[in-house]
Formats: sequence, C-alpha cells, structure tokens
Amino acid sequence: MIYEKLDNDELLRLTLDSINQERHADALSMLKVLLERDTEHAFGTYLLAAEHAQLGMMDRAEEGFKKAVMLAPDFPMARFQLGQLYLVKNELGLAKEMFAPIALLPEGLALTAYAKGLIAAANDDIAEAIAHLEAGLACEQEIAALAEDMQSMRSNLLSLTASETDVQHEHAGQNVATSLLLKNYGNAGD
Repeated sequence: MIYEKLDNDELLRLTLDSINQERHADALSMLKVLLERDTEHAFGTYLLAAEHAQLGMMDRAEEGFKKAVMLAPDFPMARFQLGQLYLVKNELGLAKEMFAPIALLPEGLALTAYAKGLIAAANDDIAEAIAHLEAGLACEQEIAALAEDMQSMRSNLLSLTASETDVQHEHAGQNVATSLLLKNYGNAGD
C-alpha cells in the first residue's frame, strides 16, 4: 500500500484498525509516515510509543511517551502509560509524578481512580491501592484493555495481602510493576 497518498486523518484511522488487529508492522509504517509529515502530532507520537511498548522496545517507548507528554501535557493516557513504564522500571518517584495530575481529574472516572491506585501501590499502601482499583473498575470503562490490566493488578495485589502472613512482601511498587503489561490503549484520546 502506498501510504503517502493517504491524508493524516485516513492514516490515523487505518493505523487504529491495524493496532486493533495486531498488525504491528502496518501500524508502525503508517505512524512513521504520519510523524514524518507532522513531527509534533501528539496522538501519533503516543501511538508509536505504545506500539514500541507492545513490541518490548521499552527505551523507544519511554522516549515516545515522554515526547507525547511534552507535546500534550493534558493528554492523560500518555501520562498514564509513561507512569506505568516508570513503575515497570521501578522508578517510583517518576511514576508518581506522572500519575499525580491524572489523580486530580474529576472523581467518577476510571482513570482517576486507577492513577490513585498506582500511586498508593508505589507508596506501599496495598489496601488503598486495591480500594482505588476497585473504585475504578466500578466506573464506566472506556478502554477495555486498561480495565483488564487494572483487574489483573487488583488480583495480584489481593494475592499479596493473602500471602502477607506467610511471606514478607517486597516493595508493593515492585510487585505492581511485575504485573503490568504495557498494552496499547490505542483508542484513548481518539
């Protein structure tokens, strides 16, 4: 396919379709064409970073998420995924810094509760983390993959509380990090 004949909106729609069908090579190709045309396209930058994370290319993902946050500081999913990446890297201070503005979004949003839960986990407060994750899961879910991640994290944290009497748990933030799979929440911000 000759992507150069497509305009940016068409490229973006086709990219999202490719992402949802797990056609990563097509998505990467289209995103690179889009970003060659518009190097400051925040959503395209975010999607490319998410694709890199999906492929396990975490250095590129981190660089891309940072750029997306710089280009669009009020884009919560870019911040959220950068915060998740920092949790995976056990950079808890940076993770909390990324989640803090999201935690200030209006109550009743799943993302707000999830950010609060991840901050609590990074602070070693498992009970509070579970409570916030449960509150987020009770909200309307705009992104199914995010809800799945948070459900999995909740389950992992519950298993930590069940095993606390048997084995002293390590840093909760580290345990949360091992449960995170940086998924591509591609339709976020669409």
